[in-house]
Amino acid sequence: MFPAMITRLSISVLALALASACGFAAMAAPAQAQNQGQSQPGKSAAAPQAEPGKAKRPETKRIGSFHGWQAYQLDGKDGRTCYLHGLPQKQEPATAKRGEIYLLVTHKPASKTRNEVSIVFGYPLKPESPAKVSIGKDNLAMFTHGEAAWAPDASTDAKLVDALKKGRQLVVQGQSARGTSTTDTYDLNGFGDALKAIDKACPLAGAGS
Repeated sequence: MFPAMITRLSISVLALALASACGFAAMAAPAQAQNQGQSQPGKSAAAPQAEPGKAKRPETKRIGSFHGWQAYQLDGKDGRTCYLHGLPQKQEPATAKRGEIYLLVTHKPASKTRNEVSIVFGYPLKPESPAKVSIGKDNLAMFTHGEAAWAPDASTDAKLVDALKKGRQLVVQGQSARGTSTTDTYDLNGFGDALKAIDKACPLAGAGS
């Protein structure tokens, strides 16, 4: 694997870990908070208190929800990370046993990372087998590692994100280590608005990963 890809891979693995550890919990937080508030009418919920001697955990904040696309920001010791997150509208074959399936676009100003696209398939991908992405007439092969796929460089990421903003539907094809082929379809309605939200939260002019 080329050095540039290794660098992109390390940054992307961090973004995927943040999404899994924080993003999905953040989705459920508003509903949980509402339920807690309704369970005891007339009482205000007390803010959770940090345990003495323990450092404050990085806070993930959802900054917008746009037709199924979620936008988040995470403030940690290494600065702010912003990402948008979306789930496929359709998964084929529907009977395939898979884990979490989603798409991320990540901004990390501190490392000059912008518009980095990561697609998670929910199964170990066949080694050295590229994933295929189609948006209208635009087609792209993405390199794979583990359960995820990435564009080969920042320039390709920028073109991919531009196509996602303008497109109506994204089709992603992958092949598992066992040889099973899958096709996931994403509705791109709301993607552009989610991207604007993370652009605003993590501004960085002329950046590249």
